Parts: sequence; structure tokens; C-alpha cells
Amino acid sequence: MVKSKVVRQPLYMQVAHRLIKAIDNKKFAVGSLLPTEEELCAEFSVSRHTIREAIRHMRAQGLLSARRGVGTRVEAINNQPRYSQSLHSLSALAQYANKTVLDVVSSKRVTADANLAEMLGSRVGKTWVHVGGVRRPTDKSKKAATSWTDIYVDKAFSGVLKDSSVPRTAIYTLIERKYGEAVVEIQQDIKAALVPKEHALALGAKPNSPALLITRRYFGTGGRLMEVTMNLHPADRFQYSMRLKRDVLKKELAKKSA
Repeated sequence: MVKSKVVRQPLYMQVAHRLIKAIDNKKFAVGSLLPTEEELCAEFSVSRHTIREAIRHMRAQGLLSARRGVGTRVEAINNQPRYSQSLHSLSALAQYANKTVLDVVSSKRVTADANLAEMLGSRVGKTWVHVGGVRRPTDKSKKAATSWTDIYVDKAFSGVLKDSSVPRTAIYTLIERKYGEAVVEIQQDIKAALVPKEHALALGAKPNSPALLITRRYFGTGGRLMEVTMNLHPADRFQYSMRLKRDVLKKELAKKSA
């Protein structure tokens, strides 16, 4: 019997989870200040760097705020990740993956040269695992492919690509589940493109016909680029729509209720 490999979370993530649990258990109330870095180092027996990374991770989720000369303040109990996009929009990303299946055509390890680094937004020399293939709807009545998809995963998280659910699951959710490394920001770029000749046959589209290219970059704590996806949609098969709402700041609401 083959034993499954236990993936150990980074130390700062372990500290962050213990702090989140302490907040949930009301050891640290919303509005109160956390102990100093020195006190937290002693409590968790870790370095100052580890404490700072844990706090940075929690700040990115909206759980904490920090102010020079004041300290680190508890802002919320809810430990759900916060994104610049609405939660509904992020859920739609996962739903899209669940409603389609990825037919993998190629999978290989690549080292970013200058061109690839510029395209991904990574540093030159970084190693990625690239998966390319065609996305098709799970609804068998819809035969046309929805997109050609290129996925680049940081080699440190490439273990998720061995998961049997990859063809039907958003990769970033597998990274969070397997490695405990939360995605705290997603950058999305949308631009007009043409269907390249090498993908036209697989997509059932004419070479150089109009398409929509959606590139998404998934960042973890500390601005680490964890994953990049590129979905090339023939223009007649995909529509992107969103609803924008005015943000209401918590502080403004607090002032009005005071």
C-alpha cells in the first residue's frame, strides 16, 4: 500500500491559522490589539519574520489592520478570503471550471525565458508546469469547445496537477486545499485576439478569426505569483458580463451609527 505524502504548511501559515482560531474563539476581540511582535514570537516560538508573514497574510484577508505607532488591530472574525473582485464573480470562475471539462493535450515543465516571463508577469528563470488543452462544456448537447486553455502552475504547487479532479476543477482551489496557501488577489486582463492556426482545428474555428483572450494571475501572500491561466475563446462562443456596485466603507457606516 502506497502511503500518501503529507504536505506540511509553511510555518507562517500555521501561525496564521492559530491566530485565526484564537480570534474565532474570542481570545482576541474585534477592535482589540494583538500582542506585540516580540510577545507573539515568544508565544509561538518563531522568528519575527514568521510573525510578520502571518500578519501580512491575515491583513490580506481583511482580518487585521496595522498602524505604525499603534499596533495590529483585529478587524473581523470571518476568515473567508477577500478579493478585489466580488465574491460572486470569483465563485463564477470556479463554476465555469465545474461546468466544463479540460481535455489535456500537453503537459510539461518549462523555464521562463524573457518572452514567457513577460507574458506571465514572472521573473526570468522561474520554473513552471504548463498544461494546455481544450475546454468543452459538460452538457453533451453543446459540442463546440468553449476555449483553448493554457495553465501555468508554480512548480512548488505542481502536485495538484496529479489530482484526478483537475479537468473539472479550478486549479487555485486545489492549491488552497492541498497546500493551505490562500489566493489573496486575482489580476484579470481581457483583450481582443485572433485564433492561432495551431489551435484552430482543436477549437473548430477558422484560423485568424476573432477571439477573446482572458488572462488571470493568481497571487498568494507576499505577492507570490502562484498560477496563471489563459483562456482563448472564439468570439461567437463566449460572453463576459459583470455588475459593478459602489463600495460602502465600514468606517463610514461606523461613523453614521455612532
